[in-house]
Amino acid sequence: MAPTLLGLAAGLGTRFGGPKQLEALGPGGETILDFSVYDAIRAGFERTVLVIREEHRDAFTGGLVARWRGRMPVELVVQRTEPPRTKPWGTGHAVLSAAPALGGPFAVVNADDFYGRDAYGVLGDFLRGVPDDAATYAAVGFPLGDTLTDAGGVSRAVLDATADGRLRCTEEIREVVADARGDGVGRDVEGRTRTIRRDAPVSMGMWGFTRAVLPQLADGFRAFRDAHGDDARAEFYLPSLVDDVVAAGRASVRVLAGAGPWIGMTYPGERPRVAAALAALVARGEYPSPVWA
Repeated sequence: MAPTLLGLAAGLGTRFGGPKQLEALGPGGETILDFSVYDAIRAGFERTVLVIREEHRDAFTGGLVARWRGRMPVELVVQRTEPPRTKPWGTGHAVLSAAPALGGPFAVVNADDFYGRDAYGVLGDFLRGVPDDAATYAAVGFPLGDTLTDAGGVSRAVLDATADGRLRCTEEIREVVADARGDGVGRDVEGRTRTIRRDAPVSMGMWGFTRAVLPQLADGFRAFRDAHGDDARAEFYLPSLVDDVVAAGRASVRVLAGAGPWIGMTYPGERPRVAAALAALVARGEYPSPVWA
């Protein structure tokens, strides 16, 4: 079965100041998601599911989805919260929200991250080669140094893998900035200073799953709600669920190399850099202008 692209587009963009997933950044007015869907089509993905907020439905339907009509079937799924909570429950819950729309293998991406066509090709090939019911997943890793910014510290999930590329666990390092050598310096969850090699693979939110992950997500979210349901800030993160099932021996995760370039932004001041990077890709002929010409 051809894989589905699952785009997580319900984020608040708190540090950016708004929904990055709807920002026109390409030279033809494209969003990053326009480039992602274009790359997914080239990699053999045949369908897109977007997890969105209800208040953004019209913007997606009248803009992005209209541009893709006739090229890629798209289904919109709303990630819902229960009052008084207004903050989304996190990336793990976002994927779980889309479960009824996922009938086979799927790739998870952040709607506001550009991963490059090679990453979609590698992940698409992996998903086509995995049995539908196997708990065999993939994490696409990008070199840490290629994901840092001069605009401020960022959080990164370092992928700790065996010599043959099997994920042991992810480790969140916060407020990471580049040092003079280009390596990353940040703090782990216990506040200890850590230096991470610039070539260390980090997850930028690009994963590959079979439907076997969906009951695992459902079980994990129930346990999360039992433990943290009263905390309005708590989030059920996808990497945490992956760590849990790997540690329990309930899944195997292959770390794939993403050639990139990864392009994304955390802060408003990064907008010109991102726009210039996308324009350069178009100028080199890697994408038409506009993408959906």
